[in-house]
Amino acid sequence: MKSKSPLVSVIVPVYNAEKWIDECLSSLLNQSMIQLEVILVLDAPTDSSVEHVARFCQRDPQRFRMIELASNMGVSAARNIGMKAAKGQYIGFVDSDDWVQPNMFESMYLAAVEKESDIVSCQIKTFELCQSGWVFKAMPLHAQYENTFVTNKLFRRAFLIAEGICFYTNVIFEDEPFVYTARFSGQNYVELEQHFYNYRMNPEGQCRNANKSRFNLYDKELMLARFMADIESRGNLDEHSSEMMECLANHALSALYYDITLIDLVGYFRFIDHLVTRHRLVERKGFDDNDYRISRFLRFRRKPLLIAALALWARGKYRWERLSLSFKPQKPVEVIA
Repeated sequence: MKSKSPLVSVIVPVYNAEKWIDECLSSLLNQSMIQLEVILVLDAPTDSSVEHVARFCQRDPQRFRMIELASNMGVSAARNIGMKAAKGQYIGFVDSDDWVQPNMFESMYLAAVEKESDIVSCQIKTFELCQSGWVFKAMPLHAQYENTFVTNKLFRRAFLIAEGICFYTNVIFEDEPFVYTARFSGQNYVELEQHFYNYRMNPEGQCRNANKSRFNLYDKELMLARFMADIESRGNLDEHSSEMMECLANHALSALYYDITLIDLVGYFRFIDHLVTRHRLVERKGFDDNDYRISRFLRFRRKPLLIAALALWARGKYRWERLSLSFKPQKPVEVIA
């Protein structure tokens, strides 16, 4: 009989996920860890997600429990509500369109306990359906600005409560400030080499929807402004100015590939430059001048013509790479939850 005291709580926000939710929840049902609870926060979906979730709750009521929200509040609020309801020693997050390997949470929990860690991270594989079949690819997570997902991590619940760490609401790109704040505040960060988390490259996702790129940019500006203010108010900026400089430089250079006008792009560079200036990141001088992203950003940040030229080159290169991938022979891979 399963224990009523979970060691790990996994929070899954659910909104209009009827196409993928069964695959996600099957992977959580089949977890090797026994003392695991899955908190499904139904964020007022308008499709049949509720029926799918209810079936899993009936199938294993000791593992799955459901929280229904009266109105749509967004993924950040749903996660915060799930965190308040969690009972496990550690908290993890899974998105409803992704799936995980059967031993993910047991392996990560054991590593956390062994190292007395506040945070444990694993590797991610992306997957998407191309013309040649299912394509899986290891996601690069070597740099700190790359490994800003919450879904490939476990966080000690008591640590999150003590540090007052939660998700920003009413913005997207909510993972990044959560992970950075936890990394700057936590002890004994552990990173595993196994690829336990499978991330769906979903073109319908909020962050990848080309039709919303401009609005996403504004949301990102709101998030970054609040994030920088929070890091400074917590007293972490002096010690971690190099990481924040690298983070902001990465945001600016990544925007070169966004489906936005060149005017919006130049405005975004100016916004990032404003944050760098306001928080005196250059004067703090905690970063490496030879870092590729930082040096590139500092070189281009106040040169709009060079920014525009670099964007045109970067977007052309990206389109060519995507076209080549679509026609590259691949063996179809069956996704098994």
